[in-house]
Amino acid sequence: MRHFVLVGVVTIGLAAGIACSTSSGTEATNDDDAGTTPSPTPTSTSTSSPPEGPAGTGANTGLPCDVQAVLENRCIACHSGEMAGVAPLLNYADMMKKAVSDPTKTLAQLSLERIKSTTSPMPPKPAEAPDADEIAVFQEWADGGFKKNATACTDVVPAGDGGTTMVDAGGTLPDGGTCTSGTYWTMGNNGSPLMNPGQVCQACHQVMGGPNLRVAGTVYPTLRDPNNCNGASTANLTVIITDAQNRETRLPVNAAGNFFTRNNLRAPYKARVTDGVKTRAMMGTVTAGDCNRCHTVQGANGAPGRIMAP
Repeated sequence: MRHFVLVGVVTIGLAAGIACSTSSGTEATNDDDAGTTPSPTPTSTSTSSPPEGPAGTGANTGLPCDVQAVLENRCIACHSGEMAGVAPLLNYADMMKKAVSDPTKTLAQLSLERIKSTTSPMPPKPAEAPDADEIAVFQEWADGGFKKNATACTDVVPAGDGGTTMVDAGGTLPDGGTCTSGTYWTMGNNGSPLMNPGQVCQACHQVMGGPNLRVAGTVYPTLRDPNNCNGASTANLTVIITDAQNRETRLPVNAAGNFFTRNNLRAPYKARVTDGVKTRAMMGTVTAGDCNRCHTVQGANGAPGRIMAP
């Protein structure tokens, strides 16, 4: 993930949205979605490739960008290589391995079958099935012969950008900082748009159920606010996501600091957060939309810590 840097001045409008909820709510509007025909699956926008590595880290996975995004948002909470008996699905080499359950098929072929299955779905219940456009991304890759992407989907992480430790699926990290707001979420997984600020959203929904979020996270006033601490709540604070088709999705930040969207986004994408006057922009591009996976207390995969308000 990338560093959010204070870059300038911009004025934008607000739209409705929630984050990290186990029930869907009003969503941000992507005006460019209506009446448009999706472009072919983007492969790469990077001119210099990061080293090869697993999905979720910003490294070069060898996967088409939208396929990588589906794996990151729907699969790697379980298929990370850390669970016994669960095959890792983190890069092209993983996807080309033969399936243990059916050696006549690769894991890529089996993955497509399972995400389309109504009797043996992946991810399994209580998780929602991938959205239709996400399944179409996998089908497009299959129809093209499951080709390897020659270059990376994201940019090289700037030197000294910080962060080394991946957050665990439960969103817990030791040595948290001081809760700047002085207030915490204490009501567990009850489906509120204010729930669990700072914790990973897509990964939690993969395991416990909840809506399929494309991008979700929490904005804080400092880099070190701990999990479940309520984040920044300025009334006009907005996160803006720009996808590979140059479409903007505007997400208001709610009273807990949370933001989210279920809009169809084409990876890779950029993010910035604004208060209507000042803007803090992410350095580079990402394919994973689970922002709090990298924007942890300590920072992971190139993120220096929390997403900070400008």
